[in-house]
Amino acid sequence: MEAESKLGMASSQRLAAGTARGPWFTHAWRTVAAVASTGAAVVSLVSALYTYGVIGRSDAHQTIGNIGAAWVGVRPAADTALAIGDTLHLAATITDRSGSVLVGAHPTWTSDDSRVATVLGDGSVVARGPGATSVAVIVGSLVARARVGVAQRVAAMSVEAGALDSAVTVAEDARLALHTIARDARGYTIAGVAPRWHIDDTTVATIDSTGMLAGRSPGRSIVTASVGAISGHAAITVVATPAAIVAVAGTSQRALAGGVLPQAVVVRVTSRHGRPIENQLVTFVCAGGQGSASPDTSRTDADGRARTTWTLGGLPGRQVLFASVDRLDTAVHVAAEADPAARNTRVSPLAATLSAEAGSPLGDSVGVRVTDSTGRALAGVPVAWTALSGSVRPLEPRTDSLGVARVQWTLGTAPGVQRLRVQVGAAESADPVTPVTISATARAGKPAAIEILAGDAQHAAVGTALTRSIAVRVVDAHGNHVADVPVVLSPSGGTVPDSALESDSSGVARTRWTMGRAAGGLTLAIHVDGVTKLVAVHARATPATPANLTFDDVPASPGSHSVRRLVALVTDAYGNPVPEVPLHFTTHTGSVAPGRGVTDAHGRVALAWSVGKHAGDLTLSGSAAGHDVKATYTVRAAATHSGAHAQR
Repeated sequence: MEAESKLGMASSQRLAAGTARGPWFTHAWRTVAAVASTGAAVVSLVSALYTYGVIGRSDAHQTIGNIGAAWVGVRPAADTALAIGDTLHLAATITDRSGSVLVGAHPTWTSDDSRVATVLGDGSVVARGPGATSVAVIVGSLVARARVGVAQRVAAMSVEAGALDSAVTVAEDARLALHTIARDARGYTIAGVAPRWHIDDTTVATIDSTGMLAGRSPGRSIVTASVGAISGHAAITVVATPAAIVAVAGTSQRALAGGVLPQAVVVRVTSRHGRPIENQLVTFVCAGGQGSASPDTSRTDADGRARTTWTLGGLPGRQVLFASVDRLDTAVHVAAEADPAARNTRVSPLAATLSAEAGSPLGDSVGVRVTDSTGRALAGVPVAWTALSGSVRPLEPRTDSLGVARVQWTLGTAPGVQRLRVQVGAAESADPVTPVTISATARAGKPAAIEILAGDAQHAAVGTALTRSIAVRVVDAHGNHVADVPVVLSPSGGTVPDSALESDSSGVARTRWTMGRAAGGLTLAIHVDGVTKLVAVHARATPATPANLTFDDVPASPGSHSVRRLVALVTDAYGNPVPEVPLHFTTHTGSVAPGRGVTDAHGRVALAWSVGKHAGDLTLSGSAAGHDVKATYTVRAAATHSGAHAQR
């Protein structure tokens, strides 16, 4: 309209100017003004049609009902929904320049956050989620806004132990997290609600501020979660869950393979506090499929006990029965011994002949193989060993997968046949297996020592044999006699018939020893390979009977010419001085002292012969009592006692 007014004014001005310029100009100007006025009207008409949606895009322009809108408002300016799905109603007021309400206007409604709320064309706002958003009403270029909030209010509460749990059950001494589900008036869940927790009976269980339930003792109670005046309840049950299962009867039994144990197997199930658990299902399973339990499942009684009868499998050996309950990781196992029956058991030694040195261990061939009557190996059968000689150490208490049991047998120290008794299965069984005896030969070991049996510390005259023969024995480390061992003799004097002997079956070697010609102590060394200790027999060679008597001068001291000092020496046929020989001395000139004497250890008697002042040949005689041994000593003496000499 303003454009049209301005255009009219411009036309009037141009018309006045044209009038002043002349008639032709005025006429021309009027023609131009008429054309311009007509064009402006057309433009105004097109503009109006476009503005009100007659032509062009209708969604970008005001409807015809919005013509003249000068102000728009919305009521209420703020509102809050208390549940998801609630509907709030907003009203828009549209007026013209004069403030009159326009009837038939068509405003546009929008929501800034459709996750919180959506708005319909009539101004109805539907709550979609918690939060706040702005709702706008648009009329042309006019916009009015209202604040809409969605704040869910708790209308109902429920208590749950899990997403799928409808009942709340917790074991004593266990913990369980409880959860609440808060809902608004339309049943939509409300997040982030922190309720107050309460339990009616704290002796059964306790609950903390986070909803953690802790079982204390078996029983039932009610848990309440509250938010304001709204509460949710749940019934909780505390149960005594199995914490242990033990065997209380029927353990360590035995019976023939395939037989029924004489006593029932009884197990007991208890809780963490040792309370018996009643009506608990116990499952019995035989290990390896050996045997059967009847019944294979049983429920515990008021004392927590469950029973079954166990029939052993047909194979002898150790068998096991397992007893278990649900929700308990461990199972109790009961062992029983299935004894082999003699009528169906065969026992054979691994080796037919065994031998070793006495006191030494035998090899790993010592053992037995246990089979049934068909030759099938029987594994896991107990084998007891008894050494009748020596000592025994089982390598395994039972037969292996091949039915073999081995033992470390150390023979006794005595040589000869030694025995080992083997008992397969129990001797007190209803059908015991007959014991088997294994024999081994113990040989004497290597020479370790030489024993002198006879002939030590003798004496004999030179050139003669000792009265008793020399006897020695060769023994091993255990004192056993070692036969057929070379014995080497090494005399320090004298002779033996054979210096290389051999021990006999009793380990003894004998010889005779003849003394040599020299008197004195002698040794006979005895050597055997493997014996490091020196062994020797000792003897003494004594002088033979007196055979010679001689006199020897003793150098005279100055001034003693009237007394001659002599030594009488008695020797045997080999020149050995002979002690303790009685001698008698006589002289026709002067005197001799002593007139009688006994030779000392060196066969000597010292003499003092007083010859006086006699001149000529002077003679001293001597003889051995009881022996045909005599001697004389002659001295020629001059008046001056010079030039003396002796002769026999």
